[in-house]
Amino acid sequence: MAAAVRLLPLLGRLLVVGEIRRSPDYLRRIIPHLPSHPKLAAAVSSLYFPLFPSSATFLHNLLIRASAASPSPRLSFAAFSSLLRSGHLPDHFTFPPLAKSASKFPSFPRTGAQVHAQAARRGLLADAFAVNSLLAMYAALRDAASMRGVLESCAEAADVVSWNTVVAGYARCGELGNARRAFDGMPRRNGASWSAMVGAYAAAGQLDVARDMFDRAPAAGRSVVTWNSMVAGLARHGLLPLARKMFDEMPARNLVSWNAMVRGYAVNGDVDGARELFDAMPEKDVVSWTCMVSGYARAGRHAQALELFRTMQSGDVRPNEVTMVSVFSACARLAALKEGRWAHAFIGKRGMVLDDGFNLGAALIDMYAKCGRPDVAAKVFRSLDRKNVSAWNALIAGLAANGDARRCIDVFEQMKVSDEKPDSVTFVSVLAACARAGLVDEGRRCFRSMSSGFGVQPELKHYGCMVDLLGRAGLVDEAEELVRGMPMAPDDKET
Repeated sequence: MAAAVRLLPLLGRLLVVGEIRRSPDYLRRIIPHLPSHPKLAAAVSSLYFPLFPSSATFLHNLLIRASAASPSPRLSFAAFSSLLRSGHLPDHFTFPPLAKSASKFPSFPRTGAQVHAQAARRGLLADAFAVNSLLAMYAALRDAASMRGVLESCAEAADVVSWNTVVAGYARCGELGNARRAFDGMPRRNGASWSAMVGAYAAAGQLDVARDMFDRAPAAGRSVVTWNSMVAGLARHGLLPLARKMFDEMPARNLVSWNAMVRGYAVNGDVDGARELFDAMPEKDVVSWTCMVSGYARAGRHAQALELFRTMQSGDVRPNEVTMVSVFSACARLAALKEGRWAHAFIGKRGMVLDDGFNLGAALIDMYAKCGRPDVAAKVFRSLDRKNVSAWNALIAGLAANGDARRCIDVFEQMKVSDEKPDSVTFVSVLAACARAGLVDEGRRCFRSMSSGFGVQPELKHYGCMVDLLGRAGLVDEAEELVRGMPMAPDDKET
């Protein structure tokens, strides 16, 4: 909404006086605002970019870069397609933001592979900036094999940033051995190299090795980033006293240091300790606020989560998608439909995208379903351009919880023929719906299809749903036979 307030009057003035046709400088003024308006962006790029052939690639690159940094990164790919259709060629400035956009869609890894193919096809992988962008993209997508392939095929263009990205990428993929081998094989290291390796061990819980590397690191390698990695690693693994000791001993702290400690307290259930530190922070950013809001929500203190979110509105820090996921979770648990509607309107005004990697759409669907409005949940689901497994599961679970077993099964059937396949969570919801509605045949078919059709091995909770279904239908003998055939020991509480 704010972007529209700035963009539309400006665009109107430029159109009325004809300035937009005179110089690409006027287009440069409006491009940063276009990602919030994809249709308008398409119209502007198709109508006015061709007026300046010598600047066409530059203008498209600006739009791609603005989109990559916005809540609408998919527009980057539309802008890239527009560039190709225009007959102009991308350059080495085109692909880094395009790769950044692709990295935000882990559910669609082929997009990243296509960006890589386009860059290679145009001979742009001799540029270290482009190579590093691809390495970071594959690291974000957790595709270690493709990341390694880029490093090996572009070894001459690789620099210390490339190697640091690979070390951090391996760590992100859980391949700590490969991370260490890459670290040991680096032609040259800098402080970031040591920080990446210390952070990798700390994040993996190998805190003794992390501390040993921390102690052996040269002065340049023991920066505030390295200290933060140790504090975060200790806190993440529940060693709060040691984390707090290192935090207190830090020669210098930054905002990340404070956030790591606040998050550590919150994740480990000490929400009051987190709040005490949060209140003492010299400055706060969206991460600080989100840590506290999500900490309250995770601890079941949903009213306080919403109260803190309201307090956040009075300051200069804007909530992001992660914040809003926790807000919707709190609204769902409290069945606070009024607050949930307000939060829904809020994300619309802020231009937040529902079908992104943060599962904001799934959180909104879940909120409406838990507040007794499965009709609105279904409407939100239909509005999503890309429906990931979390969105499907949220709607299926919501329909099941509201007693609409038939629609639940209908949506399940639609999911089976979609790009997203059912997982363990999906089957729990469908089986529970069948049990409540007495749909024995449907439940049997669903249960049998788990392993045979989708490779999902039934767990104790799935057997529990089936026993509940059969028991409610009076099929006690069949239920007992199912229990005897279970590959795991029965748990009386679940079955």
